[in-house]
Amino acid sequence: MYMRQLMQLSVALMLLMPSATLASGPANESAAVGDSVTVVKKSQNSDVRTVTGTVYDAATNTPMAGVRVQATGHKRVTTMTNAEGKYKLNVPSYVTLLSFSTSDYLLVQKPIGESNVVNVRLYSDDFNGYYQEDVVLTAERGLKDENSLAITVEEDIQGRLGADVRAITRSGTPGVGAAMLIRGINSLNANTQPLIVVDGVIWDMQEGSQALHAGVYNNILSAIDVNDIRDVKVLKNGAAIYGARAANGVIIIETKRGESMATRITANVFANVTAAPSTPDMLNADEYRIYANDLVGTMDVNPNRNIPFLRSDKPVYDKDGKLLEGFYYYNKFHNDTNWFDYVYREAVAQNYKVNVEGGDEVAMYNFSFGYTLADSPIKGNDFNRLNIRLNSDIVLADNFKTGVDISYSNVGRELLDDGFREDATAFPLTSLAALATVKSPFLSPYRYASNGKLSTIIDVCDDYAFDIAQAAGVSRPNNALYNPLTILTVGSDPHKNEMEYTNMGITVSPEYKIGDFTITERFNYSLYRFSEKYYLPYPNAAEDTKYHFFAPSVNDKIGNYIASYFGKETALSSDTRVHWKKAFGEHSVEAFGGFRYTNFAFDSNSISGMNSGSDISFNVDNSAKNVEGIGDNNVWSNMSWYLSADYDYKKLYFLQFAASLEASSRFGTNADNALKMLGVSWGFFPSIQAAWLISSEPWFNYRPVNHLKLRAGFDLTGNDAIDYFASRSYLQAMTFYGSTMGLQLANVENEGVKWESTARFNLGLDAMFFDNRLGFSFDFYKSKTSDLLVQKQHLFVTGMGKYWANGGELSNTGIEATLNAKLLYTKDFQWELGASIGHYKNEVTALDEALDPVKVYDGEVATMVGQPVGVFWGYKTDGVIASSQDADEYGLYQLDATGAKKPFVAGDMKFVDVDQTNGKGLIDEKDKTVIGNPNPDIYGNIFTRFSYKGLSLDVRFNYSVGNDVYNYNRQQLESGSTFYNQSAALLNRWVVDGQQTNIPAIAYGDPVGNSRFSDRWIEDGSYLRLKTLKLSYQVPLMLSWLQGLTVWCAAENLFTVTNYSGLDPEFSVNNQILYQGVDAGLLPQTRSFYLGVKVNL
Repeated sequence: MYMRQLMQLSVALMLLMPSATLASGPANESAAVGDSVTVVKKSQNSDVRTVTGTVYDAATNTPMAGVRVQATGHKRVTTMTNAEGKYKLNVPSYVTLLSFSTSDYLLVQKPIGESNVVNVRLYSDDFNGYYQEDVVLTAERGLKDENSLAITVEEDIQGRLGADVRAITRSGTPGVGAAMLIRGINSLNANTQPLIVVDGVIWDMQEGSQALHAGVYNNILSAIDVNDIRDVKVLKNGAAIYGARAANGVIIIETKRGESMATRITANVFANVTAAPSTPDMLNADEYRIYANDLVGTMDVNPNRNIPFLRSDKPVYDKDGKLLEGFYYYNKFHNDTNWFDYVYREAVAQNYKVNVEGGDEVAMYNFSFGYTLADSPIKGNDFNRLNIRLNSDIVLADNFKTGVDISYSNVGRELLDDGFREDATAFPLTSLAALATVKSPFLSPYRYASNGKLSTIIDVCDDYAFDIAQAAGVSRPNNALYNPLTILTVGSDPHKNEMEYTNMGITVSPEYKIGDFTITERFNYSLYRFSEKYYLPYPNAAEDTKYHFFAPSVNDKIGNYIASYFGKETALSSDTRVHWKKAFGEHSVEAFGGFRYTNFAFDSNSISGMNSGSDISFNVDNSAKNVEGIGDNNVWSNMSWYLSADYDYKKLYFLQFAASLEASSRFGTNADNALKMLGVSWGFFPSIQAAWLISSEPWFNYRPVNHLKLRAGFDLTGNDAIDYFASRSYLQAMTFYGSTMGLQLANVENEGVKWESTARFNLGLDAMFFDNRLGFSFDFYKSKTSDLLVQKQHLFVTGMGKYWANGGELSNTGIEATLNAKLLYTKDFQWELGASIGHYKNEVTALDEALDPVKVYDGEVATMVGQPVGVFWGYKTDGVIASSQDADEYGLYQLDATGAKKPFVAGDMKFVDVDQTNGKGLIDEKDKTVIGNPNPDIYGNIFTRFSYKGLSLDVRFNYSVGNDVYNYNRQQLESGSTFYNQSAALLNRWVVDGQQTNIPAIAYGDPVGNSRFSDRWIEDGSYLRLKTLKLSYQVPLMLSWLQGLTVWCAAENLFTVTNYSGLDPEFSVNNQILYQGVDAGLLPQTRSFYLGVKVNL
């Protein structure tokens, strides 16, 4: 109720804002005289001086005609160069900086200094630009539209802004995008991803939503066709106007608008082939048989037991196919199958993009249509997308115009699980890649007929290991693995495993000018619809439940499993803004302020069931067992008053102040240290930025330096990603004793819960050298995040679990640097080289109470004061105990459940006794320590571009150095404790006393704990990757109907230099920061080869 009243009051205040025009400053009216010369009328407060010069093409050193020369920040003080490239411009004496621009060339700014002669060389816009129309005070970075081959914008951000955004590609599945971190890690449990703003509209990225399929992420940004994007800006500081949502940085995406009245049609068509991924070196059939036999030897089974896969009596058949002698099932266990051949493939993708722009004096438009169809290198995970967008600008009167933008996007996926599940005891192993890795190579995917010949009938799940384990006393072994072909065929029927995401939006943005004031409104309505279906078929006959997976959570066996999910979110936003800009002689002021309101309403429903009795139906109906339905209905609102004011003196000294006052329905009604108005908690977020353009000082005359700017700033922003129910009390439906339904109190409101606050200081330096050939940018930052969102424990007597509260601090200290050089620029040949580097040191500096390590994929991640966020917490090792003599010398032991000593023997891992307070040699929980840090020491890009006439070659590398990886995938393949097929490393396992090796002895069930979470599974994840290699050619063809033709080819992920033993050192299992650096065996990135054509009509 209070939020609604306050909304009404805010709107009323906006309507009452004064619209009077301030008194105008000194006149700067200009009139052309002579040969392309502009004369400025002398104001009462300043003198006028004449600046002359010549503009040259830096490649040919020839004068350039038609170049616009302007006093920076004064649009009316301008002229054009004549046919000889010369210009003459009368400027007020306070003007210190000139801007030079023309089509197809980069903007250049050059100080006037004490001389009245300013000569300039311009470079082709094929190079990366540096200067902007306005002098930037912050550490803002960006990228412009180019002929991108990416499916999602994160790929371009990673490839071109690698030091500004630490983008980690989630997997090799098309369209899944990347997790992005800006300036370190700013939260423990809340969202760590940047705020996304598209065409002025804040998007809800739904970071907390989980997909039904394991290893899959619903990437909201995949709804945007990269070819629709005009530019991307990354705000790393100075984003206070976004208040409680800007602590993780802001990424602003602007889509293309109509810029040419002449109708222009651009068609871009390309296709690519992606190679099947590389695979781990696994045991072959004979090697695995030996391993399995050795593993059986560690089990408590009758040594005389008949074990089918070890039988060697080959069958003999007569001419009619009747068995004469030998073992009937011999052929079943004597194959040498490469399961990867059945799940991986070469994948083909197709992309079709059409863009049309045009208009007249009344209306301008940009219309685009795009379709992408991308197969995945792993079967059953294909991607398709349809995009339609219309951006229009309509002039309704001399001082009134409006924009109308309409967009539609539909993203569809075929889906199957990817990677290992986090909890192997909760659900069967269903990932095709994981099954292909661990499935026994001596089995065949197809059954053998009674005559001993291979049939075309897909075999059921394997049972050889199940029976052995059960004979050894394991009541529910859960090791009868699915045949991947069963999932691919029965599970991949239409509508059984799929995901669909639809995004529709309309934005209306009227603009009204009154004197020096501009009033704008941006109203947006967006509808997001998301659906997902999951289907796991029976592993064998529905009635044969012996080998079905037992799930403790439902106290039943899972035969088949069916689930569906539907979610819908409507978003309403209104942003009303008043803008004013004025020059008072040598003083310039620009300010804007306004009110922003956003409302998100999200509701979802899901249902699941199992053991329906048949794989025919793919819906949950009355035949299913353990049917469960859940849903959400969340509505949250934000409103913000904001203000930003910029001042500069002579384009030498710059100052910016910005602030916002923000309220959210997610804040507690009595949030700590918040402003309280009308029953609502408000957060105040200020920012102050300053810059000094040293190179424009009259005394600065150091010729190698063309541009030198010093920046400094401080801002306070927030993170409002508070759990929706944190500040609410609510009841939750529960099932008691498996049958009785009821309600129980699930949460007690914390009315004091609030946003996380991040205070950040930034110091930066920007410079251009040697006639603008060498560009350098450097930033140092230090931030402190306080009021961390953590989960605290209710008192035991309440019978409740944890609740959300604020408590704790962390810091980030880092640097970012970019170097760009135009090494060669001639008429025909250009060569550009650049590199970027980012570094941050993250540290938890305070916690209200100690936090227990978090279980992550059989490992542990710790959060403790003095350490970075998300360090790996486990045991240290020092090789394998080689001999009994060594075992006696080390004296290592552990205690069993009864407290009895159990010594480590030859063939066991040698764990390091870190804590000896309980006696030397005891290995227990107190010996756990920090064993790895997933945060890199440095990361960034290296790029170069060669151009010869119409031919150009772009090469881009990205790298990460010093980040540790928990190789959970390898832990599953080298534990030596299960009947999973193991990696070839197990050929070097410990077997005899005295053997020197780094692989311990195998033992079913790992009774000693040799495969426990330790530094054995921690590896260096550093890498250098050739991310993109692109060759393009502009055909020298100009026809009345054809304005341009470009053909191009490209390759991605050509090679990766790394010591990491896994398939890919770059991955992100999900967006939760405590899962950073965990390799769960997701589909790796692999080589792709592109061929395309771009046509301009």
